[in-house]
Amino acid sequence: MKKYTHAWLAFMAMKRLDQAALPETEGSGKSAVEVKRFAKSLVRWFKNYRDFVVQGAWYPDEVFSDQGMSHGVKYVPDEISDEPRSFKLLPETMEVRRLMMAESKLFGRQFVIEKGNLCDRCDAMAHTIVDNFKIQYREDKGNPIAPSSTHMAMRFFIMSHYIADAHMPLHCDARPLSKIHAAVETQWENGVKKSYRIDDDNNRFFYDPDGYPLKTDKMATLMEAVEKKILERPFIYNWGSSGYSTWDYMSAVTEYSYLLAYEMFPKGFEDMGWTDYKKRPEAQRFEEYSAKLMADAVDSIARAWLHVWVRYRLWGPEK
Repeated sequence: MKKYTHAWLAFMAMKRLDQAALPETEGSGKSAVEVKRFAKSLVRWFKNYRDFVVQGAWYPDEVFSDQGMSHGVKYVPDEISDEPRSFKLLPETMEVRRLMMAESKLFGRQFVIEKGNLCDRCDAMAHTIVDNFKIQYREDKGNPIAPSSTHMAMRFFIMSHYIADAHMPLHCDARPLSKIHAAVETQWENGVKKSYRIDDDNNRFFYDPDGYPLKTDKMATLMEAVEKKILERPFIYNWGSSGYSTWDYMSAVTEYSYLLAYEMFPKGFEDMGWTDYKKRPEAQRFEEYSAKLMADAVDSIARAWLHVWVRYRLWGPEK
């Protein structure tokens, strides 16, 4: 994904936590989490740092330059084994999982992972954000070893980049599809730029009265569809399995992104550009697929952010 697409998805995750109908609590007994209250407090904190979303969400590409390993998990179908494979669980609201369970010919079949440590990267980001919050909480204000809140916000936005990339099907596909990969991301970026007013001079969006990217009068239908989904679909705080960590969740996400890659771009798409792709029947569902995976990406960012925030708040400020 490109610069403003990443930043927009991060803003949409913030908007989801702010404006969607969130449950008051999730879980039971001692494990119950006050989802709505923690989400509201996280959004209030975020809004002090919204001018850094574009910069933070683009840091992994612009500064870290770790695209070779950390921005995906590269899968290939196992052409040898006939043994069935159990794919990991995700929350029932995740649309790509539901679609792939119903339609993918590769669902339930074995695969091989060639490379990629995106899941490790996301898990590490979650741990380091919590750890740095603990340092900030522990140390006196002004202590030079304590990270600033701006620095902490940047870490959240950086984390959103890796989470979003896990939902991009071609970040989870080992085939050489660089031309169509670049073309797809350009289509999405153009949609964001068409739909929202961007303050290029200050590396940020212009904002609406609620503090989110200001819409133009030429909203792309894809962006409209995603905005509608994130406000209307139910929000589930939990990962989808009680035994999951951030790593397990992101691993599950990449499995279904790999399946979606083969639905959107079946075998034979190597070196295919956008013009040729538009002639293919698969292109008729491009916007449908895109809306589902982007709404799922927003959910995942919001879910992971909230888990990090809850872990920290329950450790210290809420204890």
